[in-house]
Amino acid sequence: MRKNLLLVINPTAGSINVESVLHKTEQWARKFEFNLKVFKTTGENDHAKIEELLQLADYKRVIVAGGDGTINLVASKLIGTKTILGILPCGSANGLATSLNIPKSINEQLSIAIDNNVISSDTITVNDNICIHIADVGINAELIYNYENSKSSGMLGYFKQAIPTLFQSNYPYKFKISLNDKVIEKKAVLLAFANAKKYGTGAIVNPNGKIDDGTFEVIVFKKLKLIEVLKSIIQTPYIQKTSVESYRTKSVLVTCKKPIALQVDGEFIGEYDKLSAKIKPKSLRLAVPNLD
Repeated sequence: MRKNLLLVINPTAGSINVESVLHKTEQWARKFEFNLKVFKTTGENDHAKIEELLQLADYKRVIVAGGDGTINLVASKLIGTKTILGILPCGSANGLATSLNIPKSINEQLSIAIDNNVISSDTITVNDNICIHIADVGINAELIYNYENSKSSGMLGYFKQAIPTLFQSNYPYKFKISLNDKVIEKKAVLLAFANAKKYGTGAIVNPNGKIDDGTFEVIVFKKLKLIEVLKSIIQTPYIQKTSVESYRTKSVLVTCKKPIALQVDGEFIGEYDKLSAKIKPKSLRLAVPNLD
């Protein structure tokens, strides 16, 4: 019996070529004898529409062509199921794909998405939002908010928003962090809940991160000089150890004196003065490159 494959495409993703994605995916679906269904997001009620599609048919795999936000949207519907998620990174930054070392070629991406190398990845719930990759509060979330509300696009758009964000922000922020039966008080420009290793820029924020180890890291970015903050968000491939502190945990509670911007997997969520994060071990079946 032929298996079902759902392709979810975000036509407005930063670097997508919709016709190429459709053509190549159709080729691979025929080759591996999948029944292919295509859904294009519109930004209007996509959550409900995708959930309905998943209820109408038993999909062996779902492939997402889009950025981290679209991947998160679909993955949130697959938590705890047997359906395998494959990704075709087509966003502006593609943080999850960067962390997983997914190649640039669409044929190689489809080979991975349809292949049998699958892991059971952890996810994190952050204030009831599913996070696959990295969530953070502080300067980066403010940058994402400003980017989303500008007419900018791509990595150049992030860069254009970085300097005004740095000048206008009220960092450093004061955090009270409760984890592993202790309470830590820190001043920082950014606090991250990291399930993976890298931002989409290639900056390694969590060198010890492993996406399926049953834990995540709370990364505290201490007060930095302006140029160091800019480099850590935009261009530096590695963030200096002296600039950060890292704590491995399964859950954390963070409180702040005033609401601070939160982003999850590259999407601005809102401003909060209290944040809770908890690991969901091995909750998502994810197609990844074979590193052997």
